[in-house]
Amino acid sequence: MEGVSYQSGLGEQNMSEVTVDRISSLPWNVLDIILGKLSLKDAIRTSVLATEWRYKWLSLSKFFLDSRSIAGMFRFKILQWVVVSNIINRYLLHHHFHHRLHHDGEIRTFVLRTYCSAHYPELYQWIQYLSKLDVEIMSLEEVGYLFFVVPSYLFLFKQLQSLNLEICAIKIPSSFRRFSFLRELSLRNVSISDDDLHHLILACPLLEKLALFRINELKHLNINSPRLFELQIDLGMEDVVIGNPTRLVSVHIIEYSVPQIINYNWRSVIRCFSSMVVLRKLDLCGSFIEILAADSAFENFPWRNNTLSFLSLSDVNCENIGAFRVCLSLLRSCPNIKKFQFVIDAAKGLRLITQFLKENKGLVSFPALDSIAVTCPYETGMGCTVNFIEFLCAHSPNLRSLSIAGWPDMKKTQVSRMLKRFENVCPRAEVMYTCGHHIM
Repeated sequence: MEGVSYQSGLGEQNMSEVTVDRISSLPWNVLDIILGKLSLKDAIRTSVLATEWRYKWLSLSKFFLDSRSIAGMFRFKILQWVVVSNIINRYLLHHHFHHRLHHDGEIRTFVLRTYCSAHYPELYQWIQYLSKLDVEIMSLEEVGYLFFVVPSYLFLFKQLQSLNLEICAIKIPSSFRRFSFLRELSLRNVSISDDDLHHLILACPLLEKLALFRINELKHLNINSPRLFELQIDLGMEDVVIGNPTRLVSVHIIEYSVPQIINYNWRSVIRCFSSMVVLRKLDLCGSFIEILAADSAFENFPWRNNTLSFLSLSDVNCENIGAFRVCLSLLRSCPNIKKFQFVIDAAKGLRLITQFLKENKGLVSFPALDSIAVTCPYETGMGCTVNFIEFLCAHSPNLRSLSIAGWPDMKKTQVSRMLKRFENVCPRAEVMYTCGHHIM
């Protein structure tokens, strides 16, 4: 019969349907999103799928190259520079010609983690080329120990929204005016003068997130960013001045392994806590807690904040009564804290702490506190921490969760008695003790 075709068997498909490559027929903006979810290593591997997939990874709008993560792909312990250079040159060259022919294929993100310090010429050429494009996210990270010098071309980017630099030296060129669209700035282990850093921060009028860790030779930090809502800094400087902190939602203060600075002057930061009227998350290191515990600083407490809901304290010295005073002052002055977590650095001095807690029994209340998470490093032990946790539980009527990562040498009978104490004072809370992979 004419016009009628027959299939040779049930379940068999037309060969034209079997050979259709539906993925390849997707629009490039969709493929760009799919490939962008892969690591560069896996994106390169897609080149073996078919002939027309051989160069698709070269058209990605987001480029992430970490020489350490893809070294194994080439059977190297350390990725050789000739391989890094070849990958980047092919990627940029492909984009250059593709953009000229099709007027698309923009590079939006460029992240490079490799050995930069010994390869200035090529690195500078790449940055110079990228500075002429509409790159929005830029990250340069040295994986070795030698600082590389950031080229002046970096300050020619017009559309930059996020900049991350690690292990490098920065000198702001006199011709630099501003990063008009920069919203995120992160500098880690960077050498830059006080004046240049101040100039850089002022030159980012839309700055929302700022992270400054291990800024070499920095003594005085002046932050005046009216749109800033997230701040991460360390204690490697003598004093910090924060202007216009009214939009800060998250503050994170940590301590790096830096030479001890004798004359801390963080009173400006302490004073401006009361001006952080929308603060929701506060993360403080042990050394900063000790600064707060000093008599001159503690005069500013208690300060009241009704928006803080998450408080994290690390390396708390529980042998210091001042540390307990700061913990209680923060919890008492921020009545809406729901989550409280802290890491113990030292936990002796049981007698003094017990007396202090008895004196404050029934004088405080934490009605909003919903969960407490405590970490006791193996070499520290629980010590007086048990009394402090019991005190917190007894004054938190709505506590729902208590989790403790504890000391491995505690006997099961000791752990059981400790958990029983907590359950007695907060029977409605779920109490969990973990040690390694063991949960009680």
